[in-house]
Amino acid sequence: MSHLCSAKRKERMAKKKHIQANYRRQKRLEAIIRKTAPVRETAPGTSSNKMFIFKSELDYISRCILDYKNIETGGQLFGYWTESGIPVVVYAIGPGPGANHQATFFNQDVRYLLNVGNELKSRYGLHHIGEWHSHHQLGLARPSGHDTRTMITTIREKGLGRFILCIGNCDATSTTLNGFLCDENTCTENEWDIIFSESPMRKEIDRALNNILVHPSTRIPRHRDRRLNSDRGDVPVYANGYWLNDRSNRLTLNSIVGFIKEKNYGSEVRIQLNGKGEVVISIESGRHSETILFPIGFPDEPPIIRHYSSGLLMGETSSNWLHFPGDILSSFIRFYETA
Repeated sequence: MSHLCSAKRKERMAKKKHIQANYRRQKRLEAIIRKTAPVRETAPGTSSNKMFIFKSELDYISRCILDYKNIETGGQLFGYWTESGIPVVVYAIGPGPGANHQATFFNQDVRYLLNVGNELKSRYGLHHIGEWHSHHQLGLARPSGHDTRTMITTIREKGLGRFILCIGNCDATSTTLNGFLCDENTCTENEWDIIFSESPMRKEIDRALNNILVHPSTRIPRHRDRRLNSDRGDVPVYANGYWLNDRSNRLTLNSIVGFIKEKNYGSEVRIQLNGKGEVVISIESGRHSETILFPIGFPDEPPIIRHYSSGLLMGETSSNWLHFPGDILSSFIRFYETA
């Protein structure tokens, strides 16, 4: 009897350690999001129109789509929801060995999905938060009526609240992936907030689940969005016409960042691209923070400064940009000092 009790205690302790490890892993992921993604604009417990995804997972889905250029394919998205209601895609899978690929529909290998999904949840605390499938070269870049009805019915029946649905497309050489957030009533298109790095879970999971995972045969992803096709690691590729395509303007941006760091000494200052390929500078100091957005039309369009307190948007400044003529750097300094 004592031997049985001892075994149960060990089992409980092992389960507790596993839960604690998953909790620490999620907190580590959240820390990565905070460092690489824009400051949130919603309060805890409220919904958001943001969707975060690591570039490695977009690459993986691109490879899957390019395996099936003339028929549908698909897979699932795993990750978690932040306390402010933002989905974070940490790991994507493609079709299992028994998946049904047809010209106008796709059915996942259910056994494969259950096997992989159970492992991702029990080992890593990752939840099934979305689906993706391709419309290959049909030209339909959004969910069909059937897709939307099926998703809404599933959400209602399973009490999911919200769920991601992604539609992929391709031509002979490249792919796109449009994201939609669905609830019990509708599916709304949302732009990705792309984290330009590899998911910290990708290599670990690929190695641990090597005996059950099925990977695409296409080795090189190719996206229609040029920003995602840089062969220089995390060096961004800017949209046509964006001010930072000019080398002298990139030097100006470095000077702007230096000025901001000097004005906000002691604060954390970081720079990244948002989902539209626009540069965002974030400044964080305790509960207070601000972001500076340089839109696609900058410098003809004004930069936008947003002020936050405890993550809540308190106000923004942009309207007086034209009051400060001159070169970009001097105009920005005078604009910022009066914001």
